[in-house]
Amino acid sequence: MGIRDWLKKKDAPSISAPDDGSNDEPDDGAAFAELQERRRLEATSLFDEDEVILEVEELQSAPYDASDGGVDDLHDSSEESFTHADEIEIEDVALLDDPYEDARIEGDVPEPVEFDE
Repeated sequence: MGIRDWLKKKDAPSISAPDDGSNDEPDDGAAFAELQERRRLEATSLFDEDEVILEVEELQSAPYDASDGGVDDLHDSSEESFTHADEIEIEDVALLDDPYEDARIEGDVPEPVEFDE
């Protein structure tokens, strides 16, 4: 017995044949009336809520139009630029220490190897 058979076995008892009895109709009608009344109350409660008034955002005009702006306007900004704050200028590279000067290569043999032929 596999999983498929087990699942089919579980589903089989839960499906029951519909009864032709008229006992369910009054209950269905009462349940439907209760559902409609609940929906009506929810709909009328929406009308009773206060309206949310959205604040109108004030538009601020730009100091100049982007199409009218020139290069001088872009350079003449009051904001501080940190673009080149961490840069340093090196005039003579020879003064810097060479990190590879004393480097040892893995597997490097200090003496030449001679092979016997």
